[in-house]
Amino acid sequence: TQRALLTHLAKQHPELELQGAYGDATTAHKRLGEVLVDLVILNIEMPVISGFNFIDTLDEYTQVIFVTASPQYALEAFDHGVTDYLLKPPTAKRFRQAVEKAVKKHQGSHKPLKSDLLVIRCDLQQREVNVAEILWVEAMGDYVKLITPSERVVVLSTMKAMTKKLPKDRFLRIHRSYIVNLGMVDKFNSTSVDIGGKTLPMSRSKKPVLEQMLYPMP
Repeated sequence: TQRALLTHLAKQHPELELQGAYGDATTAHKRLGEVLVDLVILNIEMPVISGFNFIDTLDEYTQVIFVTASPQYALEAFDHGVTDYLLKPPTAKRFRQAVEKAVKKHQGSHKPLKSDLLVIRCDLQQREVNVAEILWVEAMGDYVKLITPSERVVVLSTMKAMTKKLPKDRFLRIHRSYIVNLGMVDKFNSTSVDIGGKTLPMSRSKKPVLEQMLYPMP
């Protein structure tokens, strides 16, 4: 079951102390009234109460990771301040990325290392973007657009130049118009990649490359 999968994934992370896994929101909510938790992982579409209504009852310091089969709620979820949004079934790598994000957020203000920052020129000014927060890069004629959960940044650059700037072990150009953050990929097939609630086209020749990078053979 999905609950068993998430429990298994959570147990792979020693930084997480599992307080319980519940099949309904009522039981989970009762348990949350008994213990303090830093992180809740739950679905959006649940019987009796929706995930959005559920998180409105949580302590303001409790982080939330949604795991759902519904990509259309991604933007609304981030508007609610959730830490991450995963599509079912999440890969181990994608789950790990979400946990790492939650841990960093819990530790307080995280100052990225210089190697984690991408220096760009935007609106005639130089600024820095945290590489880990980029979902994908999209071609726009003489410009490229950096997509993050919180903003879209238009940069005067080419896809070729952006490919060289981004870490090769963390990003892959899946199509002439798209570069994706491997840690943000929710699922994929022969012709497309689901990421951040969107479906992006992928060249067929890139599927084996993507598979090898996400699931490297020993």
